[in-house]
This record gives sequence, structure tokens and C-alpha cells, in this order.
Amino acid sequence: MARWCRRCATVVRVLLVACVLSVCADGQQPPPQAPPGFQPPQPAPAGPQLLHPMFQDHAVLQRDRPIRIYGETQPGAAVTVTLGTVSAQARAGADGRWRATLPAMPAGGPYSLSATANGETRTAEDVLLGDVFFCAGQSNMAFSQRQAQGAAEDARAAVDGQIRQLSISTNASLTPRRTFATSVRWVVGSPETVGSFSAAC
Repeated sequence: MARWCRRCATVVRVLLVACVLSVCADGQQPPPQAPPGFQPPQPAPAGPQLLHPMFQDHAVLQRDRPIRIYGETQPGAAVTVTLGTVSAQARAGADGRWRATLPAMPAGGPYSLSATANGETRTAEDVLLGDVFFCAGQSNMAFSQRQAQGAAEDARAAVDGQIRQLSISTNASLTPRRTFATSVRWVVGSPETVGSFSAAC
């Protein structure tokens, strides 16, 4: 019994020392910094978005297929969409939603994409035409490049700025959403940002 008590006392002392060290470390170390390219989810902008949040700076649109652009504005408003030198017109429905289709274009860019309605213009710069891959899954999609084997070497070689990623945070909903629940952005691949890219996609 005495031997068991001595062991318990040793364990308690070890735990106390560990706790003290943890408190000291918390008091000395600054909070961890977010890795480059990481953007914590922010609430989506309120109100109608003339250009859907998917269409923003550094976006990639699918090449060689008709290009569907959409958004929201005032009901019944006339909308003009321009991508490079091509344009299309649309009219918003009673719910304010509009959709325009631009002709298929080959891979290329960068282009400016703009939508104008009711005196308002929204523009996305540095838009490319290329191949778009849609990746979805569970925890495998959250496995980032910086967690993968050989991540440092791969990051140094990530110099192709035409490789980009749009990450959409998970957010459960019992009804279909008209747009994303949180803000999103296209991230241009680089040695500084590729660590936040999905390693599985």
C-alpha cells in the first residue's frame, strides 16, 4: 500500500510539473500564426451579389464550353456581361436572379470579367480559361499539401501561377442555398500559398 501511494505521489508531481510548464509556455509564446495562403472562413456578404462570389479575381473558367455567368440584382434589371472582347445580355427574373451565357473560348487569359446592371458594375480581374476540376469529399479533402510527404520540396516547385484553388468551407443546411454561406476567394498557386491547397484534389 505504501509503495502504491509513493507511485501515486510521483505521478501527481509529474502531472503538476507538466501543468506548470504548460502554463509558463502559454505565458511566453505568442499565439500561432496562420500559414501563408490560409484564410479563415468569414461570413458571406449580405444582400444581392451582382456577380456570384465564384466569379472574382484570379478565377478559372472552363475552356471550350459555353460559359455561364450568373448573379443577383434588382428584379427585371437588364444585365450586360463582358469577358475580354465578348459580351452577352440577360434580364433578372422576379427573384432578382440572372444568368447569361458567353460563347465557348479556348484556353487563355488573363481576362477581365464584368457585369453591369442598374448603374452598378462588378469586375473580376486576372480571369483564366482552362480546365476546372471539382473535388469533393470528407476528411481527405481537408488533407492539405503542407501535411503531405515531400511538402517542402513540392512547395519550392510550385511556381505555376495558372494553378489556382477555390476552397468552399463546409456548412450544413436543411434547404438549398442561393450562394455560399461564407466568403470565398481564388488563391493563386505559389511556394507561399500552395501549402493550403488540398493534397488530395
